[in-house]
Amino acid sequence: MTASTVLDQNPVAGLKDRVLTQSIAVTGGTLYVSSASKGDSVDTGRVSALAQTFVPAAAGGLSRNLPLLLGRTDAGLVMTGSASTGVFGITRSAGATCYLVGETTSSNAKTDKVVFDWRVPDSYVAGQAISVVVHAQYTGSGTVTGASTTVALAAYTESGGVETAIAGITAAQQITNADGAYTFSIPGAAGLVAGQEVLLEITLVITSASGANTGQINSVAAVA
Repeated sequence: MTASTVLDQNPVAGLKDRVLTQSIAVTGGTLYVSSASKGDSVDTGRVSALAQTFVPAAAGGLSRNLPLLLGRTDAGLVMTGSASTGVFGITRSAGATCYLVGETTSSNAKTDKVVFDWRVPDSYVAGQAISVVVHAQYTGSGTVTGASTTVALAAYTESGGVETAIAGITAAQQITNADGAYTFSIPGAAGLVAGQEVLLEITLVITSASGANTGQINSVAAVA
């Protein structure tokens, strides 16, 4: 269990009414928890109010997974259990596997996309870069063209029905046949603020010089 540090007690411990503030170090920053205890004829330490605040570290934040099953096609439509032209499918076996699967190559290239409608969390510190971590890989016995087998991220702000592309995001990265974490940075210069709607578009390109290969996305997380 994570240890906490008492920052303040007002008034001092032992009196009937008091406010206690504690800090707990967590991944990406510090969690501050304040509790108010109101005594009665017997000081029971009964908590009558509780509040908590997360303060991110100077560089970083909380990592939150984006539910794969809530991803959409590039057109914003619901995915199905099978991949089709430009569209991922959902592969799930209860208690065993759950991932997004792309089209299978046949000595050619396949490009598939998935979009997540994401809101910048309240924990976000304005001006900080936001990391998006995509776990991806390819499978199959075909011979891939490594430099052309990649995962990429694009992001768009949404306001009044208008999309605006965010510039300066990390370039496409080459993937392998083992699950790997690929981190993309959305620059702080994008001017995002807590609560803002952002579309995260992930593109997977699988290129086979010969044979068959299939790309898959195993998880997506945003750190802010």
